[in-house]
Amino acid sequence: MTPEDFQNINKHYPQEIQEAVEQAHHSVKRKQKERKVRKQRKKLRRLKAFLRFILLVLLVAATYELLTLKGWYLPQNAFSKPDTELVSIINNKIVPTNLVYKQIKDIKVPKSPIFLMGVNPIKKELFKIPVFKNIYVRRYAFPARVDIILKERIPAAVIKTDLKAKPIAFVTTDGVLITNKNYMALSETKSAIKILVANPKIEKDWTVKRVEHIEKIVRTVEAYSSEKVHYIDMRNPNDVFVRIDSTNIRLGLLDSTVFDRIKRIYTILPQIDEVEGTIKYIDLSWDKVNYFKLQKTEQK
Repeated sequence: MTPEDFQNINKHYPQEIQEAVEQAHHSVKRKQKERKVRKQRKKLRRLKAFLRFILLVLLVAATYELLTLKGWYLPQNAFSKPDTELVSIINNKIVPTNLVYKQIKDIKVPKSPIFLMGVNPIKKELFKIPVFKNIYVRRYAFPARVDIILKERIPAAVIKTDLKAKPIAFVTTDGVLITNKNYMALSETKSAIKILVANPKIEKDWTVKRVEHIEKIVRTVEAYSSEKVHYIDMRNPNDVFVRIDSTNIRLGLLDSTVFDRIKRIYTILPQIDEVEGTIKYIDLSWDKVNYFKLQKTEQK
């Protein structure tokens, strides 16, 4: 309706009709504006939805590209082909590194990012070596690598055939008997008791309980002598000797009276300085008799 039409209406129609026509005209304009706003909002919603879709596609693509980077994945031969840059063995002193690698060489590397790789297969294989008490596995990315941190058991006593020979077995502080010869090279520590034996049958003659009994004897000797025991010589089980800082002590047979005989050390040890000549050993093998054995003569 044109402005001329409204002018004609104003001329030919009463005032009430003119007002009604003007209100209808305003109502049409308002609805037209509302329709236009709704169309604009609809277009905006469609644009936002499209942008969200594009953003989601880009995010998925970026995530996929990130997860497929080589820095997330261990090579398939990481365990079968030893490489300290891929798999590091840390804190092993008794078990050689090459034996640790050998133990895990058959582990298969999963085709998943390093942070999703399970560590239980590694621990399961390494716990087959009785020297290990605890095992910790740390995983890193960029580059993908693994650190295997080992906590070994502490030797409490080592069994040897000679002072200069390598141990043939050792018992740990938590009561585990280790007999594998591959773990003997570094098993000796300053605190470990050295037990000398002759042609032992480890599996048959030696148990954790027996070693603990010998350890108790050694600690008793140290307590009553106030000196460190360097070794206990059991190459003749019926005539056992103990070496302390100042001299040798003959204990003889380790029977039920051995602890009572050891208690006499603190009374006889101070007399060493008063003895003329070189003392070979202090004899505590008799139940109620103590004496010094000299290199050539014997003094009661």
